[in-house]
Amino acid sequence: MSNSFIEKTVMKNGLRVVTESLPTHHSVALGVWVDVGSRYEPDAIAGTSHFLEHMVFKGTPSRNAADIALYLERLGGVLNAFTSREHTCYHARVLDEHLPEAVSLLGDIVSRPTLPSREVVKERGVICEEIKDTDDTPNEAVHDLYTDSLWPGHAIGRPIMGSLETVSSMTRKTLADYRRRHYTADRLVVSASGGVSHKKLLNLLKKNFEFPDTPSQPVATESPNGMPPKRQVKTRKINQTHVCLGVPTWAFRDERRYPLLLANSILGGGMSSRLFQTVREKRGLVYTIFAFHDFMSDTGHFGVYFACDPKQTVNAIELTLKELGRMATKPVTATELDNIKSQLKGNMVLGLESTQARMHRLARHELYLGEHIPVEQTMKAVDRVTGKDIVDIARQVFSPDQLALSIVGPITDEIFDHIDWSKIRPKGSRSRSRSAA
Repeated sequence: MSNSFIEKTVMKNGLRVVTESLPTHHSVALGVWVDVGSRYEPDAIAGTSHFLEHMVFKGTPSRNAADIALYLERLGGVLNAFTSREHTCYHARVLDEHLPEAVSLLGDIVSRPTLPSREVVKERGVICEEIKDTDDTPNEAVHDLYTDSLWPGHAIGRPIMGSLETVSSMTRKTLADYRRRHYTADRLVVSASGGVSHKKLLNLLKKNFEFPDTPSQPVATESPNGMPPKRQVKTRKINQTHVCLGVPTWAFRDERRYPLLLANSILGGGMSSRLFQTVREKRGLVYTIFAFHDFMSDTGHFGVYFACDPKQTVNAIELTLKELGRMATKPVTATELDNIKSQLKGNMVLGLESTQARMHRLARHELYLGEHIPVEQTMKAVDRVTGKDIVDIARQVFSPDQLALSIVGPITDEIFDHIDWSKIRPKGSRSRSRSAA
């Protein structure tokens, strides 16, 4: 791991700045993170965070959309953005000598967008097509159905892009009001990694970022934990069934995330994983199968995705449930535990080769923890996990009553009557209550 130096400053207006200086790097990854995402939107304006993310690229008092698109590309840089359930991020990657240009552009689009009405009209159509594209892509549509199944009736389970109905009724006033409420200095984190000087970045931010000193309005959100997950089918005339199944877990700051990370890798983290070896290699039921996870401010989830022949859907689901159940009843062998720890720590170190990944890590730690956790500390936490810890967390979350299941394909919900749900909770094992963080 390369030597780095991390600094943090909270500016007078509340804006937080976190940098990681890497002297050997000649590029900088820079991100402007707004602490607002799709879960904070009222139902009637679902998709506003994502729509606003699109619109800031459409013009400022000094730049039009073409100017914004060209400004960093002409220097060999990259500009992009994304919206998640809890955050919106605008990010750039440039040579270290072009940091002033990157700060100037990001400051302009994030703090001074004009949100032209004619562009709002055009972008409604663009985003509606994006929603249709996702809906027409079964391996993406099933993930939207999965989050709705995992957190039914809660905003965190809605599609980040919103719906055709809410997007079609979006107005410039809706976007401007939403931005005014949430895009305030105290809701922003600027993170940078690479060949960056903390002091230089602070001076550039003071010159280029303009946000009101007025604190943002409190956002009232209810925890999604406690709502029983659902099982849903979206019938489509396609050649495969696409399946997502999973369980709610814990928040980012919960220490149980470490054994869950290892369980994720053991079950579906690569070609050597249990699910890949069992469902694909031994039984030949799928081409792709993998496990995934996410941790947020007050909840998280663990899931599995695969696609298979419709006739093999029940078999593939039951094999997956059986592997989850085995995780909750049979301790991981010492050899498997050592191997998976090495794999996970190796992935962490390889990830640190990317300034973009480091920038993301800095921001997420600041937003969720209020501090930076050195990767060495994270690796020690991974090393402390025992086989018993993995069994304990598996027993807490892997049970039929906590299981969300979503399917997109040429079948109906009658399939649920043919699945042996007890595969996930083998006879003789005991379920433990899951305390939500």
